[in-house]
Amino acid sequence: MVDFRAPVHETHSVTFSSPSAIAIPRLRGLARRCLPLGFALLGAACGTADRVKNALWADQGDPVWQSDSTLLAAHPNVLFRVTRDLAGPRIVPLATLGPEGFRLFTLSDRGWRAFDLDYLHAGKSLMPYRGGRTLAATPSTRGMWEGTPLDTIRGCSIVLPGALASIPDGVEFFTSDTRPPLKPVTPLAAGELQTATDAIPTLIAPASGVSMSMLRRYRREVHIAETGNGPRPTIVVVYDDPEVVADSISPIGARPRHLVVVLDKGVYGYKPTFTYATLGNKRSPPRYRYLDHLDVDNDGKSELVFGLRIKEAPLYTIVMRYEVDAWRELLRNERQRCHG
Repeated sequence: MVDFRAPVHETHSVTFSSPSAIAIPRLRGLARRCLPLGFALLGAACGTADRVKNALWADQGDPVWQSDSTLLAAHPNVLFRVTRDLAGPRIVPLATLGPEGFRLFTLSDRGWRAFDLDYLHAGKSLMPYRGGRTLAATPSTRGMWEGTPLDTIRGCSIVLPGALASIPDGVEFFTSDTRPPLKPVTPLAAGELQTATDAIPTLIAPASGVSMSMLRRYRREVHIAETGNGPRPTIVVVYDDPEVVADSISPIGARPRHLVVVLDKGVYGYKPTFTYATLGNKRSPPRYRYLDHLDVDNDGKSELVFGLRIKEAPLYTIVMRYEVDAWRELLRNERQRCHG
């Protein structure tokens, strides 16, 4: 190896035609020409790292940024909600996941831009979920502020980032990291689903104000969720009457146009563990939309997650936890992408 710092001494044993005598000056010249190029390439490689470091480095004079950077430095596992509107699908951060549970978090504008850089830039790996299970990792296509901003919200000082990624069919959630496996569940046997739902038109719906004859008008969705909260799956049934109800109609005494029934296996068969009924107009609570089931606190058991059937609140999220023998609301997110 040639040491460019050592002086070259001529001796009688080396002539000008010697290859080594010719090579050394040439290597010196080559080094002078290549070193600046090498430094440039090194600088380009370090530039990206410096951008990340500078974006995440805490400013000792800014207590809000100190808090943001502390959270980002811990690199928590983040749950993302998929939103779909005229601008196209977006991946939007919703909450952190882990042993402490499902926790909404808020950052400053500077914090969200650093988050976008750290979690959502092109090539960042995201984990899509469907039916409570992880699918193959999907790379982010681009972040919110990676180049020209993807979108803006008029009059909004703090915007949650909305990234782009290839979204598999039926996926409503992504996480930034893997999740622990769910507890095993014995699948439904043949005919068991029909037996479990037989009581809805005869007992459960009438108790909620929908007669058996009227229930035939409703569109029905059935979801089998192997949540791990018991040895058998949870059954989620959503009934929706497509009739448009005038906002002037009072919900008092009116037939609900929307009904959600959740069933879980008890000692003597499946029984209702959660019901929700509403007229669904502006004078009554909104209609729900079942999204998926996810383990939000690493206990191997899923929570049920619902959204709303209204375009004005694409991030509205309701998380239900199974406690003792019923599903109870754990938390709801009412925040939208503009929150400042």
